[in-house]
Amino acid sequence: MTTTTLNYIQQEITRIGYPMCVLIGNIGGAIGLFVFLQKRMRKNPYGLFIIVYMIANILYVNFTILLQALSALFQINPSAQSSTFCRIEYYISFVLAVIPSYLLAMASIDRSFASSRNVHIRSRSTKRFAALMIGIICSFWIVFHVQAFFTADLELIGNLGFVCTFRLGISTIFAAYYNLICIGIIPPLLMIGFGIQILMNIRQNHVNRTNLRNNRRSLILLLIIQVAIYLCLRLPASFYLIYKQITSVYQQTSNQIIIGQFIQSTAYFCQFMQVSISPLLNLITKTFRKELKRALNRIRRRNNRLHVTGSIDMQRTGRHLN
Repeated sequence: MTTTTLNYIQQEITRIGYPMCVLIGNIGGAIGLFVFLQKRMRKNPYGLFIIVYMIANILYVNFTILLQALSALFQINPSAQSSTFCRIEYYISFVLAVIPSYLLAMASIDRSFASSRNVHIRSRSTKRFAALMIGIICSFWIVFHVQAFFTADLELIGNLGFVCTFRLGISTIFAAYYNLICIGIIPPLLMIGFGIQILMNIRQNHVNRTNLRNNRRSLILLLIIQVAIYLCLRLPASFYLIYKQITSVYQQTSNQIIIGQFIQSTAYFCQFMQVSISPLLNLITKTFRKELKRALNRIRRRNNRLHVTGSIDMQRTGRHLN
């Protein structure tokens, strides 16, 4: 495959793929927030985790992915012109990339608590505990990523000009293995482990076997798809950083630089796709679809009542005028 072909594919990915990620991510996030902000759902500690998860996802879509789309489509790229903005972009992108993963893992942990037969464990599934864990997760990663301000900077790469990236050296090694372990491995392991625990808890519960069987199938399907998509689409970005660190010690030709840029673009596009489609995966579960229909029906009934009330008021006004 020639470098010209690679350039064309990369341009098409950024021209079509990035805007699609922004669109899908906003639609999925809006649907998720619409459902989980309903009074019935937001009272649940699981719902609280998912609400903050959706908000963080939407922020990532409309900051990181949108900036990449603007850069590709309209050559609007402030991070390539300002060292300060470059560092801010890297910092915010890293924070918003990691927080949703751990919130999703915490949502699985909360469901394992709530489905336990042990009263003491079940009592841990509370809104207060959820709010505490959300605060700890957000605060930890916000502070942890302060180092991005000192490791990210502009770098002159061949004919591409200045590119916002990590400085080569210890910071690049740290970023590579940090991404692989903290983002690529730990969150899916937590989701798998506590997902299995949820299924075991449900299996031990002998009440209403038919509903539990249906819920179990739905949960298994969601868990498998969620973890598979996470691993397939998140790991390439982590492996790319390791690849970049290994190849940085060699003198690269212009063709190798173009190939590296293609790999980078593809890897980050995979990550953007995972972030964008993840909220829509909730539609797999029957419970989520039922809550979505219930929320839509509630709005429809409210609009009907307002329409009827408005018609009655108009009739009364007409009688008074006559």
